Amino acid sequence: MTKENEEISSDDVNIEIKDPLTEVTELLQRTQANFENYRKQTEKRVEEIRKMASKDVILQVLPVLDNFELALKNSEKNEEFMKGIELIYSQLVSVLENNGVKIINTDKNFDPFYHEALMKVDSDLSENKIIEEFQKGYILNDKVIRHSKVKVSSGKKPKCKECK
Repeated sequence: MTKENEEISSDDVNIEIKDPLTEVTELLQRTQANFENYRKQTEKRVEEIRKMASKDVILQVLPVLDNFELALKNSEKNEEFMKGIELIYSQLVSVLENNGVKIINTDKNFDPFYHEALMKVDSDLSENKIIEEFQKGYILNDKVIRHSKVKVSSGKKPKCKECK
């Protein structure tokens, strides 16, 4: 034996032998702590993304707001005022379309997946034909976010024999 080996005694070496159950328990605790940290980081990232998405839409809407202010300043000139309002409306619709929003079409028959019937009236039009739109509906990324509120035809009212 060398001198270095002789100097090391069994008292100097602290070899800690752990119970396998203790090792697994500690590993499980570390894994659980890592997962909890991951979950918190993910939630934080999702919240940041949500805030940034709102920021992008708001930045696109701000010029529309500016144009409304300009139009209101020129409200004395009726014709120019109406042109300004129409321009602002088309600008706002364009911003919505650029963000995946589409207006629901009401030029066809009533569809309960896209329309909400507020009234059903007799008319010369065929049954379930949309007569009037009270409020526009919108689709965001192929999902309805607001149904169109409409008046629907119940078809022609049958004439009674006594009403002639």
